[in-house]
Amino acid sequence: MFIQSLRLHDFRSYHQVLLTPPAGVTVFVGENGAGKTNLLEAVHLCCLGRSHRTAFDREMIRAGQETAAVQVRVQRADGVDEVGVRLYSPLQKKRKLLYINGKTAARTGELMGHVTCVMFSPEDLDIVRGAPQGRRRFVDMLLSQCGAGYYYALQTYNAALKQRNALLHDLARGGNPAQLDAWDEQLAAAAAPVVRARQYAAQNLSTLSRGHYAYISGRENEPFSLRYAGCLAESAQPSEDLLRLLQRSRAEDIRRMTSTVGPHRDDLALSLCGQDMRAFASQGQMRTAVLSLRLAELDMLTERQHEAPLLLLDDVLSELDVGRRARLLERIRGVQTLLTCTDLSDLTGASPQAVLRVHNGEILSEI
Repeated sequence: MFIQSLRLHDFRSYHQVLLTPPAGVTVFVGENGAGKTNLLEAVHLCCLGRSHRTAFDREMIRAGQETAAVQVRVQRADGVDEVGVRLYSPLQKKRKLLYINGKTAARTGELMGHVTCVMFSPEDLDIVRGAPQGRRRFVDMLLSQCGAGYYYALQTYNAALKQRNALLHDLARGGNPAQLDAWDEQLAAAAAPVVRARQYAAQNLSTLSRGHYAYISGRENEPFSLRYAGCLAESAQPSEDLLRLLQRSRAEDIRRMTSTVGPHRDDLALSLCGQDMRAFASQGQMRTAVLSLRLAELDMLTERQHEAPLLLLDDVLSELDVGRRARLLERIRGVQTLLTCTDLSDLTGASPQAVLRVHNGEILSEI
């Protein structure tokens, strides 16, 4: 898969942009705040229907404007796909519009699989050092891009969870706990496809990322490992097992007015040399672990879709030593990559097909 064209209209710092990047590596060079990351964010928006750095559409609309639009056209092994997103300010009182090959999409899930990407950004360090929610989001975004079925299964689970939690609030003020029976059954049934997909993802991520970590770090004696951590992580019958757990925790759930067991509390346990990475790993080790996870994600999407997704690397090279930088660049050979950096010296060892200067929200020239 590679981008034939990327168009932006009043998106972030850009008024009008048309990019036709080559199939290899395109580098955007500029100072911090110049607008480099905005270009990668636009691609991410078309892939997943959401930004990687804000939950508010209005923040992606250029200052003083009421709407913004992004469109990406990609060449795939089986043809051409075109995805567009139009955003509206709150004053417009409209929901964002999604377009797939010229037709309006009713749901975000319809975007999944048309244009896929793997993105590394500085915020990704939170996958290692942050709360479980970030690690769940990482797995959920990967599985959603693997197939819309997971995206819809997760929506179904979250909807059932919301209803059960609302009932728990009511029961805390009095009522018959037997009212939970129906929602316990629905939540347990909805959990099964989510858990099975996460079991599959964790197993594959662990194997693939371990190899990538060893290669990029150059340290075979520093094993990186990952395991699925959750009440159903080892379950062969997640629906039946969750139903039992929900019934066992019912009194506690009513007291706390929330569901205390289920996939919504899952985590990934990341270890280096058998120890929890959050407790002792250096910044460099954490960064290498995240890169390894993203490369494993790239492998899984490539296997599922029989072609490589787009790769978006935001300010990655400057934080890597020369050896790790060279090994990373070797790993992404053959994948269309959009890469940002602040200085040309960051490109040492790279052979980009295009280097573009970005300044004050404008793409000035090819270097």
